[in-house]
Amino acid sequence: MGFPLLPFILLFLVLLSIRLHHLNAKREQEEAEFWEKERQASITPAKDISNLRYITIPIEKFPLNFSNDEEVIAIENELKELSTHKLLNLTRVTNTDLKLTYGGPNYETMSKIGDDYDRATVLLNKYAEALFEADRIDDVITVLEFAVGTGTDISESYTLLAKCYKQKEMDAKLDLLKNQVEQSSLYFKNSILEKIS
Repeated sequence: MGFPLLPFILLFLVLLSIRLHHLNAKREQEEAEFWEKERQASITPAKDISNLRYITIPIEKFPLNFSNDEEVIAIENELKELSTHKLLNLTRVTNTDLKLTYGGPNYETMSKIGDDYDRATVLLNKYAEALFEADRIDDVITVLEFAVGTGTDISESYTLLAKCYKQKEMDAKLDLLKNQVEQSSLYFKNSILEKIS
């Protein structure tokens, strides 16, 4: 007499059906919660954004005009322009949370402020790389200490700064950098720590 498979198949199908129903219900609930949050965000009144702790690029501390390279000059010009803008690190803030935090009417303004910050961190990293190639290690440190201080999520900024600290035998600053990365919520935190240790 053969082993009765049919009851086990039926049981499996029933359990599968229950699981799929549960997953669908969960997805629908999450979707409903998302749209409710988005609705609330859209009607959130404007908040006062005049007294936020904005970031400004300390362009006066940078070694401008150190190179005749057109790409470096273009980076410097963009950084000069961005030094007149208000910046905020909004890297991990969703559009919905941006509206909830600062108010729907401020969404475009805050989005631009966040985009300008992202652009600035990319430029600062490229600028530091150009300075490193020119063997201007102290200037690399100045630029990258500022970038890292703002919480940039560009991993190369941390690894290049660590390289400069090691080259200049600045062990105390290297330890502070490691500690900062360890305490951060950077996406590539573990990878950065491996490279700078």
